Amino acid sequence: MKLKRPKPAWPKNWFGGKYAAARKRIKKILFCVLAVGITGVPAIFLNTIYGYLPGIVVVVGILSSFGYLQLLKKTLTYEELSDLSNCQRGTEVEFTVKIENKFLLIYPKLELQFYISDLFGEDDTVTESVITLAPREKRQFDFTVRFDHIGTYSAGLKRIKIYDLLGLFSHEVKNSKEYQVNVAPKIFDIAALRISNTTLTESQKMVIPTVIDGSDYAGVREYVWGDPIKTIHWKLSARTETYMTKQFESYGVTGVSIILDFLSPEYESETMMSIFDSVVETGLSIAEYAQENGMEYEILYTDRRGEKKKANTQRHIDYVQLIRDMPKISAQGGDVTGIDLLREECNNLYSQGNIAFCTANITDEMVNVLTQIHNQRKNPILFAMIPEHMKDEEKEDRLKPLRVLDQANISYYILSSAKELGGGEKK
Repeated sequence: MKLKRPKPAWPKNWFGGKYAAARKRIKKILFCVLAVGITGVPAIFLNTIYGYLPGIVVVVGILSSFGYLQLLKKTLTYEELSDLSNCQRGTEVEFTVKIENKFLLIYPKLELQFYISDLFGEDDTVTESVITLAPREKRQFDFTVRFDHIGTYSAGLKRIKIYDLLGLFSHEVKNSKEYQVNVAPKIFDIAALRISNTTLTESQKMVIPTVIDGSDYAGVREYVWGDPIKTIHWKLSARTETYMTKQFESYGVTGVSIILDFLSPEYESETMMSIFDSVVETGLSIAEYAQENGMEYEILYTDRRGEKKKANTQRHIDYVQLIRDMPKISAQGGDVTGIDLLREECNNLYSQGNIAFCTANITDEMVNVLTQIHNQRKNPILFAMIPEHMKDEEKEDRLKPLRVLDQANISYYILSSAKELGGGEKK
């Protein structure tokens, strides 16, 4: 058998990506060597001072152009002006970059690169502008940046590349300043939620029986964020030096545990970010619904370190901080996933009577755990996230495990976005 000589093993991305700059540099060096070599031909044949003039001119031109670049490097200034900080998903933010040439020399070519990262830390949008700057000239660039997905992003000026007169050399100025943008979720009203008020688990808030003022309420407890101001018992609060709120019979409803699952089937990055939006916004909308109806609630999730976290009615929930703490959605998952949290709530005797599970990972295992929760006389509610563009055949196949929930009379909602909850955008 005749063996073929193996082809040279080029480095990965040699013809693009991070090796592109190295290839350009090599080409320029070869061009300079070739130019000097060609201009040296007359010197060989003429063997006079005039024969060396072309070579001298080329060498002097190359050195002068290189020295010109060294001067340009020290005289360019730039300033970023932006409102990039915290905003809500779907809003547009203005971004401005000012560049000034403080020298008497012209900048023949400048490359400016602006970027916005995606949820996974990669550059999502990159915009490049090529300009020249006259002596003492100022230029301003205005951009409108739209953030369509919740999460923590970075954006702004990425780099400026300065070229010499001949375009043979360049100097890159990397912008060390990075704007962090926290994009908060939208909250939607829920038209109706199949909440059970008759399960065995009762409200866990401490109620203190009282007959003070003889009013028609069952007792009092310490005030927590979200309670109506009008229900504060001012006389008792002044006596105890702690805000106390009246506990009415209608407040004694079963609470809800909201579990956010960030494990998803593999999709393209844009779809994955949309699913992340749906999971988070659905969960927070349920929390708002519970609060408005006087119910206790808790939000369970795993953070960026893979640790179990809980946010509940005992403290004010900062949505921006909550989003910053959440992990990126992925198809791999970590040591603790949403299904683990769901199983833990299933085995917890003191969990809330309603357990809302928000996920795009629809599996037989998940259905089995939901069924176990239902058999324990608790009320599981599934919010299943499906990409909007998914074909009907693929969607039907993905939703097959949910047939068991129909037979068990377990409530579930199939959503491609939290806005499908039925009540419209709230805030």
